[in-house]
Amino acid sequence: MKSTKLTMIATAAMAFSLFASASLSLPASAAAKTSADFSDLAGSDAALKAKIDAMIAAGVFEGVSDSTFGITQNMTRAQFAKVATLIYNITVDPTVKVSSFSDVNANDTANGWAIPYIEAAKKAGLIDGVTDTTFLPGDSVTTAQLDTVLLKGLGKKISMTGSPWYADAVKQATELGIHPASKSGDQPANRADLVISSYTAQQVFGNQTRISITNTQASSSDNKKVQVTFNKKVDASKATLTLKNGSTIVPTTTEWASDGQSATLTANLALAAGDYTVTLGGLDASTIQTTTGSFSVIAPSTGNVSINGTYTLASVLDSGLTDAATGSNGLVSKATAEDPTLSKLAKEIEIKVTSASGDPIAIPGVVQSVHSSDPSIAKVGLTSDHHAYVLGNKPGTADISVIVQIGNGDAKQLHVTVTVKSDAITAKEIKAGQTTIEKTVTGSVYTFNAYTEMDLSITDNYGIKYKSADISGYNFALGTLFITNDIKGNPAVGAVGTVEIDAAGNVNVTGNVTSFEITAVTPTGEKATSFVTLNH
Repeated sequence: MKSTKLTMIATAAMAFSLFASASLSLPASAAAKTSADFSDLAGSDAALKAKIDAMIAAGVFEGVSDSTFGITQNMTRAQFAKVATLIYNITVDPTVKVSSFSDVNANDTANGWAIPYIEAAKKAGLIDGVTDTTFLPGDSVTTAQLDTVLLKGLGKKISMTGSPWYADAVKQATELGIHPASKSGDQPANRADLVISSYTAQQVFGNQTRISITNTQASSSDNKKVQVTFNKKVDASKATLTLKNGSTIVPTTTEWASDGQSATLTANLALAAGDYTVTLGGLDASTIQTTTGSFSVIAPSTGNVSINGTYTLASVLDSGLTDAATGSNGLVSKATAEDPTLSKLAKEIEIKVTSASGDPIAIPGVVQSVHSSDPSIAKVGLTSDHHAYVLGNKPGTADISVIVQIGNGDAKQLHVTVTVKSDAITAKEIKAGQTTIEKTVTGSVYTFNAYTEMDLSITDNYGIKYKSADISGYNFALGTLFITNDIKGNPAVGAVGTVEIDAAGNVNVTGNVTSFEITAVTPTGEKATSFVTLNH
C-alpha cells in the first residue's frame, strides 16, 4: 500500500548529514548567521535556538530568507525528496528535466526545480509516488514520514503492517525522543520539528557509532609532533593517547582540536627514526572499535628540500598596531607581539622535505640561520630548536633566505619572497567549539571566561589561526566584542539578575540568572553564539 507513506532504504553505517533550508538554497551569508539574525525566532525557546545555532554553525541549516528562518513552515514532499538525497548521499543528475510523474513538470515554478531530486530519490528506492503516476509534490511531509526517514538512517527495522501503517515508526521514534512532541503521525512536520528531531537523531547516531582512530602521521614540518584523527568526536576529558616507539613509551603532551575529532601529540624531543604506534585509552571499551594507529619516521639524509607555502603578512610594527599590546586585560605585551619567535602575528618559514618518491618526511627543526634582505619590511627570528619565523614590519617585499641542514647532509640555502601589506588584520571566520555551556553554580555570583568556555577560534584574512587565549591576547588586532541576550532567571526567586563582560572576556553573573546567550562579534560582523545554562 503506497497511500502517503515514503519507502526508504535502511542504511545503518552511513554518515548522517542534516537538512538544508526549506527552500533548499544556500545563501553565501548563512555561515555567519545565528538565531539572533532571524526575526521569527525572537520568541523561540532558548534550547531550540541553541540547536538551531549548532546546525547553522555546522552549515546544515539556513533561513528561508536573510531575516526569516521559517520555523513554523511545513516541508513539502518535493522539498523532502531533495532532503532524502542529501541525507543518503544519492547521486543527483541536475540535467534531468522530465519527471516520471504526471503532476511534476519543469514549468511548475513551485516544484519544477525538484525534478532531478525526485527522480534520483525514486531511482534509489527512497520515495514512492502517491500512485504510480502522481507524486503530489506540494503536499506536506507528515511526522510519521519524518520518523521513518530518521529511524531508517539509524538502521532500525520498522513494521508497516499495523494500523495505522506508521504505528511502529511513531512508537520507536517516541522511545528514542525523535518523534515531534504532542503530534500524531498524520500531522504535518514543520521546521521546528525537523530541527529538534534531526538534532536528537544525530546524537543517537553518534552514540551508536563506535570510535576509531582513522589516521596517525608525524608532522611533515616538526618531528616532535604527531597528528591523530578520529571518525567522530571523542570525550577529551576522559580519553588518553599513548605514543610508543616499538615497545618504548614516548612522553608527550596532548592538544585536542575544538571539535574533538583530532589531536596533536608533542614529544619532548624530535622523534627518532623507527616504527610508532598511538593507542587510545581512557574510554569505555564498548565505545571503541579501533584503538591503535601506526606510522613510521624515516631517517632523512639530504632529501628534496624546499620552503612550503607562500607568505603574506600584515604590517604590524610600522603601522603602530602593536602599541596597543599593553599586557593588561588579557592582552599580550608589546615585546611578545613584536618578537617573530613568539608573536601569533608572525608566520613560521616551513621547511618541506620529501623522499625521492615524493613522500613527505617528518623532520625536526633544521634551520641553521635566517636572514631578511630588508628587516625594515620583514623582521625574522630563529628559535633555539631551529625554527625560523617572519613578522611584517611595513608594506613592501623582502627576500628571506634560510640555511638548512638535514642529518649529516650538506647545508643548503633556500629563498622565499615575503609580501607585507597595509591591509588591516580582520577576522575572516569565527567559530564556537562549544555552542551549549552548562554549569552548576553555588552562591549569587559566578564568573567564567568567554574565550575558553566558548572554545572560540578565529582565522584572520592572512590565514593565521587563533585559539581561545590567543584571541584574548591579540584582541588589540582582532577587536572581538561580546554581547549577551535573552537573560532569564527563575520566576519564583524574583527579579532577573545581571550578566556583565569585562575587557578580558570574563563573564560576571550576579543574582537570579538561569540562562542566557553570549555572542562573540568581530568588527567585520562575523558571529559565534553559545547558549549558557546555570543550574543553581
